[in-house]
Amino acid sequence: MTTHSVSSRYVDNERLIALNASHAAFRRDLAKMARVATVANFRDPAHRRSILNGWAVFKNQLEQHHSHEDRFLWPSLRRNMAGSDAAMSVLDDMDAEHAIIDPLLRSVDYAFDHHDTADLPGVLDELNTKVSHHLTHEEQDAIPMIVEAIPEKEWKKIVSGITRASMSGAPEFMPWVTEGATDGEVKRVLSMLPPPARLIYRRVWVPRYRKVSRW
Repeated sequence: MTTHSVSSRYVDNERLIALNASHAAFRRDLAKMARVATVANFRDPAHRRSILNGWAVFKNQLEQHHSHEDRFLWPSLRRNMAGSDAAMSVLDDMDAEHAIIDPLLRSVDYAFDHHDTADLPGVLDELNTKVSHHLTHEEQDAIPMIVEAIPEKEWKKIVSGITRASMSGAPEFMPWVTEGATDGEVKRVLSMLPPPARLIYRRVWVPRYRKVSRW
């Protein structure tokens, strides 16, 4: 499942386990969306439900991903890299790209609701293009700062904040982010969880997630 443009220097960094896995999952879902979210499929009730189920998870995960970056990561980097014009430019780009992508999600909602009259292919192509560009830009220019410019003590506070903010969403996030992953990739993602939560993941979260048809 792994697809990213992260430098080999950072690919195995423990700070990036969730981020890299999320980026791969976003790309996976964008590819599925491009294949199945057609006007013809929306005219079929079963296909429509499946597409909308997949879209609901994708949209929620992307919104949460952006929220965590905006609340926890970017402010920390702005403080720590305040003397670097290049770093500030990258972080300004991250903010601007979030501001472009988030309204696009509303455009996709509208296109799905009005698939017979809206430019569904055009809207989905724009979403794919903008999100893919943002993921690559983040991997190439922001990820090195996440690894290099945040001291370990501060990083632990960030992780604690993100964990508290996302705990209630774990039953959806964990099966979503590991869908289609290799055994090794799943093991790496599950290393973020304590052993009892890994058992819950296998016995409860994954079976519940797989009961719903998506895409």
